[in-house]
Amino acid sequence: MSPDGVVTDSSLEKKPEEKESLPSATRAIRLDGDTDRALEAIAKQENQSVSLIMNKALLRYVDWEHPAGRFGLIPVSASVMRKLFELLTLDQARTFGKEAGAQFLSEFVNFRFKVLNFNALLKALDFLGDRYAREFHFDQSFDGKVHTIIIKHDRGSATSAYYAEALKALLERLGLRADTVESDQQVTITVQVAT
Repeated sequence: MSPDGVVTDSSLEKKPEEKESLPSATRAIRLDGDTDRALEAIAKQENQSVSLIMNKALLRYVDWEHPAGRFGLIPVSASVMRKLFELLTLDQARTFGKEAGAQFLSEFVNFRFKVLNFNALLKALDFLGDRYAREFHFDQSFDGKVHTIIIKHDRGSATSAYYAEALKALLERLGLRADTVESDQQVTITVQVAT
């Protein structure tokens, strides 16, 4: 991470087992038969151990479900979100996005990561993306000068306008300028890093 708090290497790439942690603990739990059979079926299907599947589920609860519930997030299907955004004009979606970036997104980042900076924003996008909320596919790269953030959603131009404005509003709050390219399926945001 650079002195201004901008990620210069991808700490998001680390797998849970690569992160620094306390020694593992052993816990005995009692499962009902249906849950145990379901876990065994999932483990067999994914060619993984039941223990690993249970650890993933618990990590998801600790990292996402519990904090998201406390913050007031609820799951909504992609088809419902598509329909809702289809009802908005592009101008309405942009206004909604600016408000969301200034309020919801900044509050969520600060609530979840206890700090509001670029690194925390990238972590939040990872959480809101494929890792947990599955609102979109999130990808990011850094070439030493420019961060490129891709939000792929396949839900129309109003959704792209919303995400573009939300991220620009939050990045502006962080003192960073962003350029965006929008399509019906995704938003690409580039952020220059001061050297």
